[in-house]
Amino acid sequence: MNDSALKLTFAIGLNSTFMKKVGSLIVVYFIHLSLFAQIMKTDSLIQLLHKQTTDTGRIRALIRIGNLLDVNMSKSDSASNYLQEAIALSKKIGNKNFEAEATYYLAYNLIHSANYPRALTLSLENLKKLEQLKLQENVRPQSGNGTDLLFYQTRLLVFIYSDIGDYKKQLEYLKKMQSIYLSLPKDTSVDNSALTIYYNLANAYENLEILDSFSHYSLLLYNNVSNTNDVQWFALACRTLGYYYYKINKMDSAMMFFRKCIPAAIKSNRMDVAVRSELSIGGLFQKMNMRDSALFYTRQALKRLSTLNSPKNLLKAYEQLSQVYSEDRQYDSAYKYIRNFVILKDSLLDQTKITDAQNFVFNQTLQEQEVEQAIKESRQEAATKIKFYVLAGVIGFILLATFFLLRNLRGKRAANILLTEQKEAIQNSLSALKEAQSQLIQSEKMASLGELTAGIAHEIQNPLNFVNNFSEVNKELLVEMKDELKKGNMEEANLLADDIINNEEKINHHGKRADAIVKGMLQHSRSSSGVKEPTDINTLCDEYVRLSYHGLRAKDKSFNATINTDFDTSLEKINIISQDIGRVVLNLLTNAFYVVDEKKKSGVDGYEPTVSISTKKMGNHVEIRVTDNGNGIPQTILDKIFQPFFTTKPTGRGTGLGLSLSYDVVKAHGGELKVETKENEGSTFFIILPV
Repeated sequence: MNDSALKLTFAIGLNSTFMKKVGSLIVVYFIHLSLFAQIMKTDSLIQLLHKQTTDTGRIRALIRIGNLLDVNMSKSDSASNYLQEAIALSKKIGNKNFEAEATYYLAYNLIHSANYPRALTLSLENLKKLEQLKLQENVRPQSGNGTDLLFYQTRLLVFIYSDIGDYKKQLEYLKKMQSIYLSLPKDTSVDNSALTIYYNLANAYENLEILDSFSHYSLLLYNNVSNTNDVQWFALACRTLGYYYYKINKMDSAMMFFRKCIPAAIKSNRMDVAVRSELSIGGLFQKMNMRDSALFYTRQALKRLSTLNSPKNLLKAYEQLSQVYSEDRQYDSAYKYIRNFVILKDSLLDQTKITDAQNFVFNQTLQEQEVEQAIKESRQEAATKIKFYVLAGVIGFILLATFFLLRNLRGKRAANILLTEQKEAIQNSLSALKEAQSQLIQSEKMASLGELTAGIAHEIQNPLNFVNNFSEVNKELLVEMKDELKKGNMEEANLLADDIINNEEKINHHGKRADAIVKGMLQHSRSSSGVKEPTDINTLCDEYVRLSYHGLRAKDKSFNATINTDFDTSLEKINIISQDIGRVVLNLLTNAFYVVDEKKKSGVDGYEPTVSISTKKMGNHVEIRVTDNGNGIPQTILDKIFQPFFTTKPTGRGTGLGLSLSYDVVKAHGGELKVETKENEGSTFFIILPV
């Protein structure tokens, strides 16, 4: 490096402070230039105001001038005068929409002068008027530039509660603001309302020290802004995210976002946002003991504040400068700024004003509670009166009812006597009916016994005939043998003796058969013990099919039918009350023989009466089928056949209890009794018993 270059570098190093001053002067120049433009614009508006010939035109001009003087030129008193004039003129012509708009801007102006009690009073009253205006006229009140006044007035209350430190109320009105936004028509002008809600929610949760929600809405705001070209919202998003990282002591990230914020804020003419970021950067440098940088950014913020109406930020700048100078042991400068801080705090941000605002909120809440209590007491009083009238009505009704009851008491006594007599008659009838029922059941049992007895008699008759016949033959053979012995014909006598021995064996065989029949029939006909015993279903069915058939043959010698049996040989014994199930099988077989005999007697050509009985194992059940080829059961009476006392037989031929008792017996065994029938073709009854 040559000497000229070294000298230049040294000169630049010596004059770095000078260069910073030059930069500051340039900033001040542009600030004053902007201020001059605002003054020119205000003068133009004032001239326009004098030219207005209509009240509505004057009101619009007054609102615009008041807003411009307050926001851009920091002339709160002058702005207040113009806005109050706009309110008075709006009331005069009865334009509630203009009155609400002017009141909104006046409340905004009062915040800048730290008159929170008055700002809060105006805002709450104006919000109620706006809500009433919306309800009465069924339209949303709008400002001159088309924005929704209800939305912005609610947002202003959010700002006020934030400034006076009532963060719970701030969050309450924020949620109300969000609800209003969601109800807005799509064509309503509310600039970046979603971003406004995210920004204010982040601010509210920051104040409440709820850092997870603060982080959520800060990132949500930043991510939404990143997809747009809105420089102003980019500045606000960066500042908010910077505050979050500042809160969690991530200084590098905080510094990065604050630095991103400043140029975007200046570009969008949001000097208040730029000031806050510069103060935050100054605070970060102060924490890192880099006092020169801290002083530079804090002074830069202070210069911008000279054209802004932002007492809170000005207080922050004074306080921060006094701390940095004190740490740098420049006590004169520190004293200067701490003195400015105290004066400004006393004049603008007097704690009394905030306390008054908080007291106003408390008193308002108290009044609302008193109103609610009064309404509640009024409702309770009305409810008490209603209860009294209802009680009086009930008492009157009871007295009237008592009168009618007493009048009808005699008639009811007579009716009770009649009912008692009828009850006794019904009970007597019921007793007679039960007795008749018992007799019918007994008759059915006797009928079954008769069938059984006839079958037994016929079954025993066959072996008895054999015994009698062979006895007579043996008698004749013995006579012949005796004659042959007299003749001395031993060979012929021996042959006759052999025939007699064979006949005796046959007599013995048929005698034992009769004995077995009697024993078996006695076993099946004796009274049921009600105890289940292992029983061979095939043997039971075989015995009862023969008993049933021979029983009918005993009554009617002309009766004849073909019997088909198909017994499953794989069946094992199952636990049943054999006498009860035997009676069921006997009843079904007797009915089957009866219907096929009736069909044969009707003279059907080529008809052969046939009854079939079969057994089959089906999983965990045993099925007994009794099938006939009679006339079948008509569909009209199919649902009645298992009902007690229902019968299709002629009078004196049946009691109507056979199938009913059979159904009950099978059910008692845990089984089913079913029927399938086709008219003119026959019927099949199924006895299904569990194994």
